[in-house]
Amino acid sequence: MEIVLGIAVLVVLAVVLGVNRLIKLRNRVDSAWADLDVQLSRRRALIPNLVATVSGYATHERETLEAVTAARATGDSAHARGDVSSAEEEVDEALGRVVALAEAYPELKADQRFRELHTELVATENRIAFSRQLYNDTVTQYRNAVQRFPANLFAQRAGFEPPGLFSAEAGTRSAMRVELNGE
Repeated sequence: MEIVLGIAVLVVLAVVLGVNRLIKLRNRVDSAWADLDVQLSRRRALIPNLVATVSGYATHERETLEAVTAARATGDSAHARGDVSSAEEEVDEALGRVVALAEAYPELKADQRFRELHTELVATENRIAFSRQLYNDTVTQYRNAVQRFPANLFAQRAGFEPPGLFSAEAGTRSAMRVELNGE
């Protein structure tokens, strides 16, 4: 009888420790997502100033500037993690086109405000890359914990579902093509 009671106590203890570990990992995933979201929001906050600066020099590049503004709006309105990932791919592509305009407009490239915004954008992109890496690493740890024995016996039934990784869609990481009117 004591042996059965001892085994039951060990099983309960193992389940409690396992659930607590999964809760800790889930909270780390949420925290990593919040950090990534802050950096993505920071980048979107830079867009209006960048567009205003570029539009003064590249007035006939209206389509490019409208694309980055629309991408920013899509990013601002996205809330689900998958939607944010897709929206941010659009922002990446549109921002790349806007920054590439500096090559076609030497006076824009020489503008102090543009250079400051570009430097801030590069720093923010580095923070985003770090935050994406941290988020994906944390999600991977959580996935591994949920899928390993003995947690896999109860994790899904207990509501421990790891989110997807933050990654680019196939084909979006290729080199961007910038076409300037008549050039």
